[in-house]
Amino acid sequence: MTKVQALALQRLKVIPDKFIHLNIRAESSIHHLKQQAYKHNPQLYGDELDQTALQIYSEYEMNMNAVRASFKQFIFEYNAADKAVSDVTKDLARMLRLRYKDDAPRRPPRVILLGPPGAGRSTQAKVLANTFGVVNVSPMELLKAEAERNPGIKLKVRESLEKGDPIPDEIMLRLVDARLRQSDCRVNGWVLDGFPENEAQVNLLRAMRIKPSLVVIFEQPVENSVTNLSVNKKVDPQTGIFYNDLDTENMPKSEIVKSRLIHLPEDSEANVRKRYVAWNANISNLEEAFKNVLLSCPSDKHSESIAETIADAIQNNAFDN
Repeated sequence: MTKVQALALQRLKVIPDKFIHLNIRAESSIHHLKQQAYKHNPQLYGDELDQTALQIYSEYEMNMNAVRASFKQFIFEYNAADKAVSDVTKDLARMLRLRYKDDAPRRPPRVILLGPPGAGRSTQAKVLANTFGVVNVSPMELLKAEAERNPGIKLKVRESLEKGDPIPDEIMLRLVDARLRQSDCRVNGWVLDGFPENEAQVNLLRAMRIKPSLVVIFEQPVENSVTNLSVNKKVDPQTGIFYNDLDTENMPKSEIVKSRLIHLPEDSEANVRKRYVAWNANISNLEEAFKNVLLSCPSDKHSESIAETIADAIQNNAFDN
């Protein structure tokens, strides 16, 4: 597509819902162009073939820069470099997919799940992501990935978790900001698990002009938080897989695996109670900030029942703004 063609579409009032640009490495593109040029003209070879491919690629880049300027508010850049065709196809299908229910919302859901420790937010986030095709944005998963790349961050995170303190905002805000700006979140919508938790984090969303369509706050007494995390939650230190003593069907069958399951230091009773106090101190501000899109949900209900309640609110656009 050229700038002339892009402007022609605009004059015809043809505005795409989604404009996806597939990016690959320049050298890969030029290599492919050389193959195509030689296929159409076998007399091309050596420097002449190289120059022909490079000229075609340069013209393409020039045209794409002009197209970006014309459709900048619609374009989503997708990095297809080094990815299998089947993986690219799946990603594109996800970005373009229609919602699975006829009465699903037209606008992609933008859902925030908040609650005290051990309230089951992450479980519901996964269910919503699978049901509606939205992106599951888990700050803790973002944090784990960042910690693996940055030893200094890893040390700070470990210290905070072991003390039961919140992760420093200067770390968390940057990670969430960067993730929500990615094209898959903008196209498909998202479910944000456990963020924001304080005023600074609320202000970040406001600065990004992000307005959630639904904010779910789980209600749970502190003793339930302690039981869910300090008693029932365990992890296999060798695989990193979490287990819950109450979920007997999914507990490991191997006695060897069972024998090595441990409780994480951050899930000690003292730390859970400390985190609960911090949550309780901020809940009023969170409720005020999201009062127009707020859904309160007791966490002691069955998981499927909670999922249905949240899904109904999304499908009926109960709070969409």
